[in-house]
Amino acid sequence: MTRRRLCLVVAVAGLVSLSGAAQAEAQTAYGFSLGGNFFRYDEFFLATGATVLIETAEQMEVQIGADFAIRTTRDDDGDIVPRILLPATLGMNFLFPGETITGLFGAGVTPTFLFRTDKSDSRFLMGPYAKAGVRAEVHAVMSWFLEIQQDLLFGGPDWINTATRIQTGIVYRP
Repeated sequence: MTRRRLCLVVAVAGLVSLSGAAQAEAQTAYGFSLGGNFFRYDEFFLATGATVLIETAEQMEVQIGADFAIRTTRDDDGDIVPRILLPATLGMNFLFPGETITGLFGAGVTPTFLFRTDKSDSRFLMGPYAKAGVRAEVHAVMSWFLEIQQDLLFGGPDWINTATRIQTGIVYRP
């Protein structure tokens, strides 16, 4: 487990370093979202997130972001117990601009942490994702977006986990 976390930290640090170098010439945008995460199709988490989008080539961008997702349940004593899901997104988006709507296809990797506060149980899951979405310009520096993302996550105890994320929000391009 420690080795995986070290690899993840090194990968994120490398991407952040590359993105810092790329920002000197590339346009950077910031996205903010609200939506849901259907983790394993038996649990729904309310999610909010933030992301940095860095243009790498014409109609292509690197995405580095994270979500905070929460779900609450009642335990046997009637107390409300939260479960927290922290999925990150490291990937590439391909944009398909139209006259009014821009289409989007993205793929990458999604490291995910799951914390259960009612038990001393936490899990690390990681795997690929694919997503599709649309963006509509609503202001000179702002676009509204709607995206759906499918995650395939590997990690114990079930080892094969799926999640579907549906989110909407804004992309701000200063």
